[in-house]
Amino acid sequence: MPKDASAPGSLELVRSFVNSIDLERPETLDAFSDLGGARVWLADAGLGAGHVHEAELPGLRMLREALRAELLAHNGEGSTQESWPALVESLAGAAAQIVFTPEGGVRLEPRPGDSGWELRDSLAAAIYDAVRDGTWSRLKACRKHSCLFAFYDKTKNGSGAWCSMDTCGNREKAQRRRARERSGT
Repeated sequence: MPKDASAPGSLELVRSFVNSIDLERPETLDAFSDLGGARVWLADAGLGAGHVHEAELPGLRMLREALRAELLAHNGEGSTQESWPALVESLAGAAAQIVFTPEGGVRLEPRPGDSGWELRDSLAAAIYDAVRDGTWSRLKACRKHSCLFAFYDKTKNGSGAWCSMDTCGNREKAQRRRARERSGT
């Protein structure tokens, strides 16, 4: 895992939610595989964990993977025209309220209540804010297909491809080099 893949502001919630499963060990490290894990994750995220229901878990896992597909598109793996509709469908029904700040700004905040919806609302608000301020396209999923860890691209030109150059980037480059050497090119 990268040293600092955190995202600014509320976009960190999106990154953290996408990373709520370790794809290299999904059988043991999926926060949304059961109700207990989901409640712990939601509480750690500062969302009301007491109101999440077992029936919501498949939809939350589907939302997580729709977000991952969008973040892969941000990294040149697929297209947002293909990933966006699934994300919109997964966020259908999300509602947020407009809040005016004392400084004269505006932001979206989740409606209070059911934590499954509170999570959806918070994610929708974070995405809205990130699209509006230009940070959304810098939230990406690692190109290494066994990893797919969500990270915030802090490179100057926004060209980061892997969650960490020390691990995934070096492994991918070494694998390509070995493949070239085997093929004699």
